Amino acid sequence: MENPTYLTLAQTKLIDIWEFSTVDISLTDDLSGRYLLPGPIDAFHPTPETWYLNPSYIAPYAFRLFAQVDTQRDWLELVHTGYRLLEGSAQISELGLPSDWCLLHSEAPHYRELSPTAPIKSIYGFDAYRVWWRVALDLIWFKSAPAGHYLSEHLPVLLELWQQSQQLPAQIDLAGEAMVDYGATSQYAMVYQAARHLDAEVAESIRENKLTLADPNDFWDGDSAYYTQNLAWLGLYH
Repeated sequence: MENPTYLTLAQTKLIDIWEFSTVDISLTDDLSGRYLLPGPIDAFHPTPETWYLNPSYIAPYAFRLFAQVDTQRDWLELVHTGYRLLEGSAQISELGLPSDWCLLHSEAPHYRELSPTAPIKSIYGFDAYRVWWRVALDLIWFKSAPAGHYLSEHLPVLLELWQQSQQLPAQIDLAGEAMVDYGATSQYAMVYQAARHLDAEVAESIRENKLTLADPNDFWDGDSAYYTQNLAWLGLYH
């Protein structure tokens, strides 16, 4: 906010996000409100009754910052609907994990699995990892009670799995079954940052075994793994 040029540009982009990627959804009284979509409304609102949502796009810490620089729009409503989405959509998973994608329907049950034929899937995978870091940041920066509750309710299953096998599957289906027999550095980084607030010992074990580079000049997963390297850096920064 100290640089007027950047502030003006940010405010312009916030208007675009609000106008083109948020939408008022009328459901029951406790679920209605304005929700963040993963992109343009037309692309993620395929029928009048359904919306495609990506839980990992919910960034409550960012919405709180947006509210400070854009007082014309109710960004804090996105905090509330965001946590509703995170909590509600986790219920479609037997383990209570976030999904890469979910479907929000105007009729109960409101949160549902996407069709198996859809190009985007309702599994715990490479998108969903980001939920842990985004929620953890809301807890770190804003002491958010919903953030603390979400981590306490939904992360322990992964920490227990780590303690049992020293590995987390890169993809887990809604029934709680591993879909692959390998892990993902990006997941370890996101889980590490969140785990620090629940079990520091487990968090440190993940960092030492999966995130510490033998040579500080090395790259995580090679020199072309852009996505992994960004999430690893973000997860380790604190």
